Amino acid sequence: MTNLKIERSACPVRVVAPYELTRKIKIKPADAGKTVLDFFDERFPYLGRDCWLDRIDRGWILENGIPVSYADILKENRELHHYSPKVKEPAVASDIRVLDETDNWLAVYKPAPLPMHPGGRYNKNTLLYMLSEMGYEHLKMVHRLDSVTSGVVLLAKHKESAKELRAAFEAGEVRKVYHAVVAGEMREPIVVTAPIRRKRGFVFECGEDLPGAKPATTKFFPEEVVDGKTIVRCEPVTGRTHQIRLHLKHSGFPIFDDPIYGPNGDDSGLKLQNSAISLRSSGLEIRGLGVLVSI
Repeated sequence: MTNLKIERSACPVRVVAPYELTRKIKIKPADAGKTVLDFFDERFPYLGRDCWLDRIDRGWILENGIPVSYADILKENRELHHYSPKVKEPAVASDIRVLDETDNWLAVYKPAPLPMHPGGRYNKNTLLYMLSEMGYEHLKMVHRLDSVTSGVVLLAKHKESAKELRAAFEAGEVRKVYHAVVAGEMREPIVVTAPIRRKRGFVFECGEDLPGAKPATTKFFPEEVVDGKTIVRCEPVTGRTHQIRLHLKHSGFPIFDDPIYGPNGDDSGLKLQNSAISLRSSGLEIRGLGVLVSI
């Protein structure tokens, strides 16, 4: 249990200087019909509605180079540009380690907190950007870890291997193992099958009667109980966003230091996730492709 805490507390931190940036945002079907203001406030609620109104008034939300109105109605596949004159990215953990690699793929240890790819508040402080600085350019993601989750990540080196690896993940041919430290004493294995959907912003929810929720299954196996907490081996069968965190909460054993889904979590979408939690990707295996990586 203490290894998860020690591992991240000793991790060096990366800070980048402020810079100018324009982000592209493509409107998905679920967001069609919303106003520009409602869309940004719902998608990035941690900034607050007044902040987004100010950015729109300044002309920082554009379409084809022309500022849009806060009341404009969004259409599917519409592309907006969000301009920021001085982006200040949050500091991130920087202890990225190469675990194994072939001509087709690269396996690395991702520390936390560290996002996988550009988005939201992050661009240069992301795993893909930092790996490109290390000489690993044009990598393709085949699966993801939450920013606040550390551990094993597999990336493809070219389009052909990306297609093959993604097919293995989609077909359920990948055995993924995580470890978490949860609140409460789990004494028996548990299987959770609660479907998952987006709730608001970067927050998700699970339950049996949620319209639009996608099927999800996770298996949990208690390994050690210490002082009211349990080290749990987690084996997700599906790969939904925040799946392990949500299913542990649903089972009554939330990750003890999770600021969103933990015992004292705030799932309003207004709370930022700035620090690592006690959840680690411990390994993955794809027998048919000769992939076996663990930490």
